[in-house]
Amino acid sequence: MSDHFGSSCKLPLIAVTVHPSKYNGTQDPESWLQDLRFFCRLHGIEEESEIVSFAILKVDPMIFIPKKTCTFTGFLNALKSHITFHVMNASALHNLRCIQYNPKEDMTDFISKFLSLCRTANITSLEEQKTYLLNSLLDDNIRNILASKFRNVDDFDWVIRLFQGIMYEYPMHQIRYGSKITIKHCSTGNFLSHGEHIPIETDSQLSKVSCDGMSRPAANEIWIVSSPYGENKVPGDPIHYNSIISLKHETTGGSLHATENNVWSFMGRSENSNWLVRRHTTEPGYHNDPNGVWAIGDIIILENVSNKLPLYSNDNHNVSLDGDGYEENNKWYAEIAGQ
Repeated sequence: MSDHFGSSCKLPLIAVTVHPSKYNGTQDPESWLQDLRFFCRLHGIEEESEIVSFAILKVDPMIFIPKKTCTFTGFLNALKSHITFHVMNASALHNLRCIQYNPKEDMTDFISKFLSLCRTANITSLEEQKTYLLNSLLDDNIRNILASKFRNVDDFDWVIRLFQGIMYEYPMHQIRYGSKITIKHCSTGNFLSHGEHIPIETDSQLSKVSCDGMSRPAANEIWIVSSPYGENKVPGDPIHYNSIISLKHETTGGSLHATENNVWSFMGRSENSNWLVRRHTTEPGYHNDPNGVWAIGDIIILENVSNKLPLYSNDNHNVSLDGDGYEENNKWYAEIAGQ
């Protein structure tokens, strides 16, 4: 072993202790050297040249280290000039492009992995780091929320804080099976409403639905998001776009229902009580994008499954099926009742 290790009191201690792993090109050079320096520090080896001499002995022979290398900088440059480093760098960049955030995964593990990949891939630009972090999200809604919050942030620690805060908070804003909601018409500011069940004719199960109440919503405006007719959904499950639901009026128990172009409350359930939740858009075809979870404040259209027409209202307070789904009078958004 090299004379660099000096006094004999150091050698026995190193010999009887488990050595750091051999560097073979699959580790991050700086992290590996940091671990080795820690190991040497524990054993009383603090001179830079001594540590480098020991480090060279731990490098796979296929990786060339110039003979006169005696500084940390020179040693790291030698490791980074080998093809294995460039392969590892490209691999980290590929993994960074493919990384996906899983809400069931521990946040600390995800952030640690993300930061490690950024370092290994040499991604130091804050804007690039923001982009890769946003691209790890599958939900378009939350990605858009975070993108707007990231826009004026110039400190990466704050980016991570915002990411963590939104990811923990966002599930509270999701609309789920069993949620009690109000449904507001964007153009008029009125709420989808139903009073007591007054049959449109004797013994009918149908009664009128309207779009009323521009102030704080009352009991008449509260609807329960329920399983569609013919299915049993798990209460508490989030509702993804292009899912089918039914809407049950909390006070009367009637279901939002459609016959031809007319919309009613129906004291029962049928296929005509099923509604498709779509995101509102002005881009043809984007209605069918299933990405994302329905959340409070999202602009949506509610399309009756049987009639394939969207829910519609205007200034006269009537509710019907009309429009192509792209116009202003087809736009609605939901809020959790009581919030």
